[in-house]
Amino acid sequence: MTPPATATAIREASDEDWAWRMVLQGRDHLRLLLSRHDGSEAAWEALPSTTGHAGFDVLLAALTAHEFEAVDQAPPDWTKVEALPDPWVPEHPFLDHDEIIEQTPDYLARLNIFVPNRDLTTA
Repeated sequence: MTPPATATAIREASDEDWAWRMVLQGRDHLRLLLSRHDGSEAAWEALPSTTGHAGFDVLLAALTAHEFEAVDQAPPDWTKVEALPDPWVPEHPFLDHDEIIEQTPDYLARLNIFVPNRDLTTA
C-alpha cells in the first residue's frame, strides 16, 4: 500500500472498524518497506488525498511520520500536520474515556488523537 491507496481504502471502508484495519495495514506495509533498506519506502513520499475524515487524515500522517522517525529517517513533508481542533477519542469496547487518554502515546496525543497504544499493535 501507498499513502494514496491507504487513504482510498479508508475512505471506501464500509464501517469504522474496517477503516481502522486499513490505516493499520498501510502502516504495517510501510514498516515492511522501511525494514528492506532498498529505497522502496520512497513510495510513501506520495501525498494522499483525504480519507474523508479529519481524524483519519491526521492519524495516517502521524503513523507514517512515527514509522520513519523510528528508523531515523526523515518523514515525508505531507506528514507535517496540525493537531485536530477538537480531541478525537474513538469509542472503545473495553476502556472508558479517561483510560483511553491515559494509554495514548504522546505522539498522537500532541495531535489531539486519543487511541490506546495497544490498539495500534498488530500481529
